[in-house]
Amino acid sequence: RRLAVDLSAAGELRDALATAQESVDLYRSLNEDQPSAYNTGLAEALTTLACRLSESGRQSSTFVTAQQAISVRRRLAQSDPAGQIPELAAALSSLAPRLRAVGYVDEGLDQALEAVSLYRRLDKDEPGSCTSELARALDVLASCGAAVGRREEALEAAEEAAALYRGLARRTPAIYSPEVIGSLGTLARRLSDVGRHHEALAATQEAVSVGRALAHSAPDTHLPDLAGALEAHAACLRDADRLDGALAAAREVVSIRRTLVQSSPTTYTPDLAGSLYILAVGLYTARQLHESFTAARESIDIYRRLVRANPASYTADLARSLNILTLNLNRAGRTHEALAAVQEAVTIYRSLVQIDPAAYKPDLAASLHNVAKCLGDTGHRSAALAAIRETATIRRELAGRDPATHAPALAPCLHRLAKRLAEAGHRNEALETAREAASLYRSLARKRPETFNQGLADTLGTYASILQWSGKEAEAARIRQEIKDVTLQMEIEASGGSF
Repeated sequence: RRLAVDLSAAGELRDALATAQESVDLYRSLNEDQPSAYNTGLAEALTTLACRLSESGRQSSTFVTAQQAISVRRRLAQSDPAGQIPELAAALSSLAPRLRAVGYVDEGLDQALEAVSLYRRLDKDEPGSCTSELARALDVLASCGAAVGRREEALEAAEEAAALYRGLARRTPAIYSPEVIGSLGTLARRLSDVGRHHEALAATQEAVSVGRALAHSAPDTHLPDLAGALEAHAACLRDADRLDGALAAAREVVSIRRTLVQSSPTTYTPDLAGSLYILAVGLYTARQLHESFTAARESIDIYRRLVRANPASYTADLARSLNILTLNLNRAGRTHEALAAVQEAVTIYRSLVQIDPAAYKPDLAASLHNVAKCLGDTGHRSAALAAIRETATIRRELAGRDPATHAPALAPCLHRLAKRLAEAGHRNEALETAREAASLYRSLARKRPETFNQGLADTLGTYASILQWSGKEAEAARIRQEIKDVTLQMEIEASGGSF
């Protein structure tokens, strides 16, 4: 069992999985003769196997094995509550993110909630006895809650976890300061989820300060902690439109991880690939296309090597990097190369959607949008229309389940579909789609006019043109007046309300 853990840490995932399975088989045979002696070992072996299955993308096997591990732990806890309830809580907290990672998000949340409940009970019985374990379980709960859209509850869990870790770090900084960095990263993501971007930025600034202090005192040990803190900080800087700061942080992360790869390639190469992707996105946003292309290409080259060794863990990352390469190629006018790259990404995401639809349908929709653009730019208008239709179908489904997250992506998608339909002569469908897009933009703009008024005005312009084409001149005139009203509102906002 320990060998399986070590092999996984070394990146030898196939051998790790085989070794974990062998450990379970041995414990099962021992358990047949002496269950009381070997149940604990069997539970540990099953937990290890579930983790290795999760790393290999074995969705159903992960779920079944995790449930078996928890079942054994429950039996042990019934016979020895004092000794085994902490072990049950630890297993629940350990396996919850594994279940989430393979698509069992509701089951992962249930296990995370139970783990927190058990740790609270233990802490009540003996205050302070499991503070670090409770903090870790709350951090897991925050991620599992966010995965099912329970954002406010996820934020509460993240805030409590960060507060607990801060308290622990004040008493034992050498042990718990790295945990503070991780919990602040989780807190920042949950704050960003609910639109509290400035507070998220403050959290990551705190994490970077802690990380720099740790890396200064022990660089060999804590440079990875600093890199993680800087990466979270770069994301929050981007959200706050502080692009220069975000780029500087992303460059520093890449520099640190190149250094780390020199000392331990197996451990840190995947992190370097991810950092290069993030840098490529930032450079693309800043219109530094040559550097963005170079970073994206290096990221793809690394991910291709990683995928050959472990496809389950890195295929999605490869597709993501192919998408940013597509954007660079397209902006550089290399549309045929862009189309080839994004079609590869779509092929990957289609296969991933078969495994975990909830996790990968948004990515498939984004890639199909890029396919539609590339096809349109290369004169394949019929194929472009088919791609944008499929994009809209997926985004309608996603927005139906989680409007707050997916309606902002659906609205521009519908606008583009309406224009493509009009270009293809599908007047009635274009009209209905433009009407739907305008209605959605209106609802978005009522809540966040500064973000969505421009999209509303553009969509209304398309809608008015299609109405005119359809002979609905009175309605077209009414929509044009609405455009004037929206434009005036934007001008007033731009002038600070003194227009």
